[in-house]
Amino acid sequence: MGIAEKKFSVTEESDSKHPQDWGRAMAMAISRLVELAHEAGDVVEDENLYGEDLHLYLAETDEGTNITMSWTPKASKSPGPAEQEQE
Repeated sequence: MGIAEKKFSVTEESDSKHPQDWGRAMAMAISRLVELAHEAGDVVEDENLYGEDLHLYLAETDEGTNITMSWTPKASKSPGPAEQEQE
């Protein structure tokens, strides 16, 4: 299965219903997406998320908000400037 066929999704909980308080939960969800890609055998780092579409779904809970982030990696990427210099 190629990387383009994979979709990663994770949900983190915030104990607040106010968007300005969701930063930590969103950061944890994004970090967890990278961990899931590692667990699936992909060589991916946080920097690989630049230029990618991350999808956000918010669900209200009794005590706060569930924040679900999902990511379907692109099939191929053009090399960045640092990678082009090495070629």
